[in-house]
Amino acid sequence: MSELENKNLLDTSSGNAPDSKTQYGDEAEYSHEEQSHHGHGEHHRRHRRRSKIKSALYYMLSFFLAADLFFLSVFLVVFLTVFQSDHMIGIMRSDGYYSMVSSELQSRMEDLCDASGFNREFAEKFVKGYDTKKAVEDYVSSFYNGNTTLVDTTAFKQELYSAVDRYTEEKNIEVSDETRKNISYFVDEAAQIYVDQISIPFFSTIANYIENTRVTMNIIISSLAVFGLVIIGIILFTNNYRHRRYRYLFIGFAGATVCSAILPAFVLISGKLRKVNLTDRSLYNLFVDYFSSIFYQMYIWTGILFFISGILIYLYIRHYRRVLNS
Repeated sequence: MSELENKNLLDTSSGNAPDSKTQYGDEAEYSHEEQSHHGHGEHHRRHRRRSKIKSALYYMLSFFLAADLFFLSVFLVVFLTVFQSDHMIGIMRSDGYYSMVSSELQSRMEDLCDASGFNREFAEKFVKGYDTKKAVEDYVSSFYNGNTTLVDTTAFKQELYSAVDRYTEEKNIEVSDETRKNISYFVDEAAQIYVDQISIPFFSTIANYIENTRVTMNIIISSLAVFGLVIIGIILFTNNYRHRRYRYLFIGFAGATVCSAILPAFVLISGKLRKVNLTDRSLYNLFVDYFSSIFYQMYIWTGILFFISGILIYLYIRHYRRVLNS
């Protein structure tokens, strides 16, 4: 072997040879950086998954809040209208219900007078002197208090008997036993007409239901209110960023606003209320005005929800811009 080849061999086997230690160290360092990058990416993906799950949960809470607020609005409106006698009496006073009842009562009693031998002026004078307004309001009050669902005819019959006695005296009519029987029959028939005019169809059927479910309604409304407050509290106190709080609250209130507006809008626009078939004009007007007022009350609550939704979207946009600017 030549001297040059020996020198090259010595150089290769000595310190002049490539450092295997350095080579493996570079590979180890590269592997460490790759693992670190991979671990960081995995952490980022886990964070994104947790964020998506968290967002889905908050959107679900917003949905529950919207449903809760909608049902709370419905039950509140029903409780403040259907369950309150003052609401019905207010409708009766505003739409001229009392005057229509008196007019219809007078018309039917005039027909009865024609068939019984009394002058038509007798019916007109009697009905105008009778306090129909008080009779209707007493009936409604007793209905809501759960005392009775029947029209009290005692006062009506007493006044009608007194009016007949005055009439026979003015006309110098001799009252025989046969005449008394006819008068009794006349008063009974008039009392039946009076009951038909004062009473409200279907109200006697649901009278007991209203009285028995009043406590249940209070429990339902209280439970819905508490449930809504709990959801609002979770959204407020478990979100670190304010704009997210307002976003989820806005979704809940906006959803309730839309749901609360759809039902009354459909009923009022369709005109189905005015297509109901009732023979008496007084009952027809009362039915239309009464149920229309319920849906108008629903619109008031819809307006309240819409106003709160407007405040929440304003706060969301305001705080979201602050986050972007920062």
